[in-house]
Amino acid sequence: MTIGEFLVIYERNHVAFLKSGRNTRQRLKKYVGQLAAIHLSDLTKLQVLDWFHAIEAAKGGSAANHAIEDLHSMYTKANDWDLYEGKNPAARVKKFPKQSRERFVLSHEMPWLLKVLADEMPRIETYFLCLLLTGARRDEARLMKWTHLDLDHALWHKPTTKTGVPHTVPLPPQLVSRFQQLPRLSEWVFTSNPNVNNGMMKGGEWCATSVEHHWCRIRKKVGLTDVRIHDLRRTAASWLAINGSNLPVIQSMLNHKSLTSTQVYARLSVAPVRLALDDQAERMLGPMLAPVTVVSVSESVQEWPG
Repeated sequence: MTIGEFLVIYERNHVAFLKSGRNTRQRLKKYVGQLAAIHLSDLTKLQVLDWFHAIEAAKGGSAANHAIEDLHSMYTKANDWDLYEGKNPAARVKKFPKQSRERFVLSHEMPWLLKVLADEMPRIETYFLCLLLTGARRDEARLMKWTHLDLDHALWHKPTTKTGVPHTVPLPPQLVSRFQQLPRLSEWVFTSNPNVNNGMMKGGEWCATSVEHHWCRIRKKVGLTDVRIHDLRRTAASWLAINGSNLPVIQSMLNHKSLTSTQVYARLSVAPVRLALDDQAERMLGPMLAPVTVVSVSESVQEWPG
């Protein structure tokens, strides 16, 4: 059986049931599809390494890492289903270092972003404010339904998330008031292309392509061309960390399964460390050694005799 022939079986019996099945299918076609003519038992480790490094050179380390993971998973399933015997040629391939993205909206950039959002249609402004204020993922907010919202108690009940478990998020008053002002055109909070049918307004879910288009337009106006939609989620977490919120609170907001995923924000949480060190200095030194008053260079020169 060739890799291409097994891909058909793999997609039908495994990929089709994945939550991220669409993205996985696209990657398999784009990368693993390059090996389609090779028989499962003929693929060598050297061929895999050449293929892996060619993807990195063309598309970057992240794409190569995803491709090798897909190939490894595919061979694992082939072995489980008794369609292949032998070693996994994608095993023990050293992945490229993951570049952790750290970009978020900074304090001097936020007023400009909010100003541009305020000029948008209420639906668009509310959507992006939802990402900023709750740390939601793009599709969590995009697929929000009115039945998920309890505006009387300022709660958003997400029935499903990336982690596979429901998640409830408190809503700030500023967001609740905006939700209350949005028209209820369909079951979706952020309705796409509403139309009138038998006197009733109906519309479907807001498509991801349209969301990305609006964000590209908005960030260009603000001058934040390097800020992606997912960076708004990172902004919510980063601002909490910078202002002293502890990691379990940030973990709860982001709905991370473990604190390890949230640990990246620990480096931003300097406020409680600063307070602790200030208190420590006060305890150690007490009134014996007061803080030194800093004199600027210009003042020092003016006061210098002669």
